[in-house]
Amino acid sequence: MKTTHPAILPVALFLAGALAIVLGLGAARSTQPVQRTPAPEAASTTAPANEAPTATAVATAVQAAPDPAFLETFDGNPSAPQPWKASNWDVTVHSRDVGTWEELEPVAAMHGSDCSAPPSTHMVSSYDDAVFLCRNHLMTAIKAEGYGVIYLTPNQMVDFSSGEAVVRFDLSTLRTSQRDWVDLWITPYSDQLQLPLEDWLPDLSGVPRNAIHVRMNSFNDGTNFNVFVIKDFVATELPGQSWVGYESMLTPDAKRRDTFELRISRGHIQFGMPAYHFSWVSADMPELGWECGVVQFGHHSYNPSKSDGCGSVCEPNTWHWDNISISPAQPFSILRADRRSVGPDTTGSVNFPAPAPQEAHLRFAGIGVALEVSFDGGANWQAAQLQAQKGLNEDHFKSYWMPVPAGTSSVQFRGTDWWGGPWQVRDISIWAK
Repeated sequence: MKTTHPAILPVALFLAGALAIVLGLGAARSTQPVQRTPAPEAASTTAPANEAPTATAVATAVQAAPDPAFLETFDGNPSAPQPWKASNWDVTVHSRDVGTWEELEPVAAMHGSDCSAPPSTHMVSSYDDAVFLCRNHLMTAIKAEGYGVIYLTPNQMVDFSSGEAVVRFDLSTLRTSQRDWVDLWITPYSDQLQLPLEDWLPDLSGVPRNAIHVRMNSFNDGTNFNVFVIKDFVATELPGQSWVGYESMLTPDAKRRDTFELRISRGHIQFGMPAYHFSWVSADMPELGWECGVVQFGHHSYNPSKSDGCGSVCEPNTWHWDNISISPAQPFSILRADRRSVGPDTTGSVNFPAPAPQEAHLRFAGIGVALEVSFDGGANWQAAQLQAQKGLNEDHFKSYWMPVPAGTSSVQFRGTDWWGGPWQVRDISIWAK
């Protein structure tokens, strides 16, 4: 185990303005970055205790993380980028534009065709290739002019019912566009959405009913994170958050991965970079009404090459992930289907590696009119059930969540095309607690 770490112009103008505000276009930052020599590829760093951020940061003591109940180290050193299809993770790759539903927009993903280190690259356009393994860590790479997102979900929930819980992950820090970012969602099992997204963005169906959302942001050309609590579909930003960018603490690098940490209890939340004695937020919060949540890691792409609000480089990014841990963790079951998508031009059935357990749910993303599901080989059909979500736009993929009979090992789908394209069902799995 590694020890390191069709659009209407006014709406478009509104969204562009909202993006500029949220991505933090503004005056030059007031802190100067501390230049440091990057560590070798496949390594994570710790900072000396005296390399602390400026006084405007939220200074915190480094707390020891508990021994993780769940740890994913992404071990594997293939000779070429290897599509990652772990049985204990759910992987959703979404692109909004109809022309990208079968093949993604090509992107030069970091690591060469032989897994050589950045700045070497290789081209990715397949959905399977958008999440890949090289050099004992994981990469996500996606470009979407309309909107795109990758969500990685382990079969472990973070459990803070008996005290503080910790979610840690190592992540690269080089950022090539402010319109390419990562985030973290913690959502009660019964409320989780396959495709959660802030309401102001131009795709999907909004935030979950209840959740915690940690989002990478931009301010004065620096990279910071904001934390929101979502209750009854309303998102509230926690008070006292720092706008200091991590560039004031480190030299951004694609080869080095630094540790980010979320600490959560029933009344308090903290998110930061423990090796730098720094948190963007450490705040009390109101009673959530829940104490265990599904953990989703996201990589978002919103036309990253567009000059308006993309920053100084303006290219789609590859994010490098490693050493994801959750403690305490509560496991649940994920059974992934043998096919990524189903539509009018494909066979309508998918198979699962094992029968559905008791009290299981079918989970998928879908678009189309009158989507239906059969659990008995087409003898009987029922309407696909939507998960609770704010938006139900016909031209957006939505999150579906419905009970599946115990013992089910094959599911069939059918539907009717919507006004802008064919019906489609994607990233199908069976979940059970």
